[in-house]
Amino acid sequence: MKIVGRRVRSLAGGALAVAACALLAPAQALALNVGDTVSGSVELGAKQIPLPAGKWTVAGLGTQQFSMPEVGAFGTIRSAVLTMTRDDRVVAMLEINANALPSADGWGRTKACAPEQGQLMLINRYRTGWETSCQFLRPTRFGLDTPGPAAWEQARATLRKNKQTLPDTWLTAGFRVSDRHDLIDARYHISPALLLGPSAPSLARLEDWSAEATKTDPVRQGAVQAAAAWTSGFGAWMERGLHNTVTEPPGPLPEAASQPASYADLKLAELARLHREGRIDKATYDAQAERAKTEAPEYKPNTSVLSNSVRKNISFRSIGTIVDYGIAYLVTANPYISWGIALTLNATDSVWFVLNDQYWDDYYAKLNTHDAERLVDFTYIGEFVGAEARL
Repeated sequence: MKIVGRRVRSLAGGALAVAACALLAPAQALALNVGDTVSGSVELGAKQIPLPAGKWTVAGLGTQQFSMPEVGAFGTIRSAVLTMTRDDRVVAMLEINANALPSADGWGRTKACAPEQGQLMLINRYRTGWETSCQFLRPTRFGLDTPGPAAWEQARATLRKNKQTLPDTWLTAGFRVSDRHDLIDARYHISPALLLGPSAPSLARLEDWSAEATKTDPVRQGAVQAAAAWTSGFGAWMERGLHNTVTEPPGPLPEAASQPASYADLKLAELARLHREGRIDKATYDAQAERAKTEAPEYKPNTSVLSNSVRKNISFRSIGTIVDYGIAYLVTANPYISWGIALTLNATDSVWFVLNDQYWDDYYAKLNTHDAERLVDFTYIGEFVGAEARL
């Protein structure tokens, strides 16, 4: 009986081990491999990268050569290149960079999110402390002969092996989202053929998609507007991915025959979902839905000739000069001397006020947002200039 009991326990233990392996098998299957077909989202560096509707193929995987002591022990930068094809044509490509381990001091921004970098659209949703969220749209140019990071080198070999073709000019929707610990840098390269159809091959130069060129052509202007609308709405999906909260597949890429969901449409859909789940009441839903119809993120660069310090000084000294004159007149009883004293104080104090204000603005900015201002770039497809990182 003891022998039988031992055998039963042994068999039971073996069954549990088999069951445990079966449970672990799906988790192991989640690891990316070149040639995998994925949809909905893909995981890289323990973060979700949302995938527009359709089948995406993993064409290349790799790591980036990157060194920056300020962000601590981050492990490595993991990279991936995914493609969406129709027949033997690549119509979209996704380039991803994400950290493998959490950082200690934030990741900062990419140069592509700075003004006047040739963007067709630029939105800085926020850049405070360690948190940044930016999206941009700009034309890029690369092909199978263009060098790039390790993941792209592998992707080039895969595309050549499969005899797949791709355009030389793209509309690139870029996203940089980060917090104190993690980073997603994703660039969705969209073929103009998706937006223009048969007329796309005649617009194959990078100059054909500059801001100046698109303004003079209603067809290209419509394509850029469609891509920009999609980019502005898709930014919310990237922020979900950073926090691993993508629970449903995103919508499709913009196409010539489709109407891409705008930022307002996506927000209305999300409000409707919250209302259906009972997480907001009817009154709250109605009020927020009404505001969402006209709400959209926008980027407004500071175009004022005067700095904030100068404008603050003008408003402050306009009252202060009168006060100085009044005090001087009480002492001297002479309007000319009083005005001389008041204007002299106004001139000298204004200079010191502006200099002091700018110093403290800069000082506190470095304390609170030095990491958000840090420039962290990697090697991108078509921009084979090496990783860049500086304060």
